[in-house]
Amino acid sequence: VRDQGKGFFNSVTATRTNVSVSFDDIFYLRPRTITVTDGVTGAPVDPYRLSTYNITSAGGHRYGADTVLGAGPGSGLSTRTVDIQRSAYANVKREFAWVLPITVKTGLDVRQSQRDTRGGNTALTFVGADARAASGDENAAQFLDPVYSSRDGVFGFPQTQRVGGGQLWDFYRANPQSFTKNDTTIYTSAINASKFAKEIISSGYLRGDVAFLQRRLRFTGGVRAEQTNVKGEGPLNDRSRNQQRRPDGTVIPGSFIVPATDTLGVARLTMVDRGALAEKEYLRWFPSINSSYNLRENLVARAAYYSSIGRPNYNQYAGGVLLPDEANPPSPNNRITIASGIAIKPWTAKTAKVSLEYYFERVGLISIGAFRRDFENFFGSTVFAATPEFLSLYDLDPAQWGRFDVATQYNVTSMVRSEGYDVSYKQALTFLPHWARGVQVFANGAAQRITGEEADNFANFIPKTATWGISINRPKFSLKLNWNYKSRHRRAAIASTATNSIEPGTYAWGSKRLFIDVIADYNLTKRISLFGNIRNLRDTPEDFSREGPNTPDVAKFRQRDRYGALWIFGVKGTF
Repeated sequence: VRDQGKGFFNSVTATRTNVSVSFDDIFYLRPRTITVTDGVTGAPVDPYRLSTYNITSAGGHRYGADTVLGAGPGSGLSTRTVDIQRSAYANVKREFAWVLPITVKTGLDVRQSQRDTRGGNTALTFVGADARAASGDENAAQFLDPVYSSRDGVFGFPQTQRVGGGQLWDFYRANPQSFTKNDTTIYTSAINASKFAKEIISSGYLRGDVAFLQRRLRFTGGVRAEQTNVKGEGPLNDRSRNQQRRPDGTVIPGSFIVPATDTLGVARLTMVDRGALAEKEYLRWFPSINSSYNLRENLVARAAYYSSIGRPNYNQYAGGVLLPDEANPPSPNNRITIASGIAIKPWTAKTAKVSLEYYFERVGLISIGAFRRDFENFFGSTVFAATPEFLSLYDLDPAQWGRFDVATQYNVTSMVRSEGYDVSYKQALTFLPHWARGVQVFANGAAQRITGEEADNFANFIPKTATWGISINRPKFSLKLNWNYKSRHRRAAIASTATNSIEPGTYAWGSKRLFIDVIADYNLTKRISLFGNIRNLRDTPEDFSREGPNTPDVAKFRQRDRYGALWIFGVKGTF
C-alpha cells in the first residue's frame, strides 16, 4: 500500500472552526438547505469552497528511511503484506466392478498459508510556510485539486472543492519545516501494524461410492481428518516494563524507568514488536454422506449430511496483547485486552440438505431444495476473571496478572441454526420458431433465516437472494443477460458509548439491490472472437442506514456506495 512513496498524501484534513450550521427542510436523504455562518460575526460561510478552510494535518503510509524504528534507508516505503501459499496433495482411486459397483478413493493434502505484514502511518501536523501554527498561512485554497474539484456534487449538493494530496505532498518535500510530526505516534503505528501468522493444515480422507438397484440408488460417503497448527505474532503493549520495582518484585507506585514526559522512550520500552506470541493446534473430523435416488427416469431425489468448519482468521491469532498498568487497581479501563485469543476454537457446522430435481425431456431442469445448518462454538466477545490456565497460554504469571479481568473473544455455548430453501429453473425454449432457436432462460431463488440466542453475531446475513436471466447462442455469436438481486440485510450492531447515546438494538443495514450483467461473444473466425462483459450495467448503488427501535426516519440514512459499471472488452483466440 503506497501513497507517499508515489508522491501524495493518503489523507488530508482541513477544518473551519467556530461556525454555526443549521439544517432545514430535512427529508430522509439529506437536508435540502444547509446554512453555515461565522460564530462571531454571523457572516455567511461557503462550506463548498476551500478558501473557507485551513489545512490541519496530513498522513499516509511511511516514506523513506525510518529513523524512528532505526531501520536503514529505503525501508518504510509502504505498508507491505506478503502472503505465501503452499500446497501438496496426492490422490489414489480404485474401481471394483463387482455385483455392487464400488469406487474407493483416498488422499493426503497439506496446505500452508503465511501472512507477514509490516508498515504503519506517518501523521503530520501542518503549521504553514512560516512554521508557526495558527498564524494564518494554513489556508487550504493554495492546494486545490482542479480535477477532483470538477466532479459533480452528490445527493444534489453543488460541486465541492477538494484538497490535492499530491499538491500538498510536493509542498512538504520542498518545505519540510512547514510540518511537525509525532515520533511516538509513528512508532506506535508501526508496532501495531507488524503482524505475522502461519497456518498449516494437514489432512487425509477416505471416500467410497456405491450403487444399488441397477444404479438407481447411489451413495457417496466418507470422512476427512484435518490437523491444524497455527502460529501468530502480534504487538505486545506491556506497561509494566516501565515500572520500577522493589527487590521482591512489587511495583513502586509512581516510579518509572523512563519518565512519562519521554513518550517515545516509553513507547520503545513498553511496546514490543511481535512480542505477543500465540500457538495453537487442533484436530477435527468431517464425516459426510450424499445419496441420490432416481424415482423416475427424469425425477431424482437427493439427500446429504456433512460437517464444516470456520477457522479464526489471521488477525484473531496475531491481534496482539495489551497488559494493564500494575500500579493502578483493576477497572474497565485497566484490564488485560486480547484481540481474540489462542484459547478460541474454530466454529463448526452440521448441515442436512434435501432436494428434488425434475429434468425436462429436452434441455431443462426444475429443482427445489431445503437445508438446515447448526452452528456450534460461534465467536462472541466476553470479559471474565483471569484464570491460571488462561494466563499460561500467554506465559503470563498468575501472581502478577491474576487480579485483572480479561477482555477477549470466546466461543458461545448456545447453538445457532440457519435454515432455508432454494428453487432453480432453466430451460431451452425449443418451442420457438426456427429463427429464434438457441434461446434459454433460467431463474434461481433462495431464502434463509437465522435463529438462536447468538443469531445477532451473523453480520451481513442476507435473507433472500435471486438471479434470473436469458441467453441466446448461435454459431456466430452468444449473448447473455443476468439479473442479480439481494434483499435488505442487517449488518453489524452499533455499540453505545459514553458519547453517542445509541439505544440497544441499533444496527447497520444494507439496502436491497438489483443489478444487471451483460456477457457477449462474437466469432470473427473459427479461432478468433471478440468478447464483452459489462458488470452492473446501470451502476446500481447500495444504500446503508443505521436504525434502532426509535430512530426517526430522517436520521436513518447514512451513506451510498456507487461501484460503477465495469466494462471489459477484448479479443481472444485459440491457437
